[in-house]
Amino acid sequence: INVDSDNYIKNVDEWQPIPNSLEAIAKLSQAGYKVVIATNQSGLGRGLFNIQDLDEIHQILQKKVKEIGGCIDAIFFCPHIPSDDCECRK
Repeated sequence: INVDSDNYIKNVDEWQPIPNSLEAIAKLSQAGYKVVIATNQSGLGRGLFNIQDLDEIHQILQKKVKEIGGCIDAIFFCPHIPSDDCECRK
């Protein structure tokens, strides 16, 4: 959905959508599909950003999708680092 970074996306100012990704989400939503996002967010576990930063990123994502006629029904995230060996990483 967004451009990846080896340095992690740590705040809304660094967040940048991949071209046409938001339009694709809107089209799925408009076609009647429920849009659910599952994402690993190990930057939380690494202390690179906090839950408020992540929430702001998700809010801007949802706002931008809504502005073009789409809807994100839910966002689920795993805050753990890979070595935590949790069951919620995708």
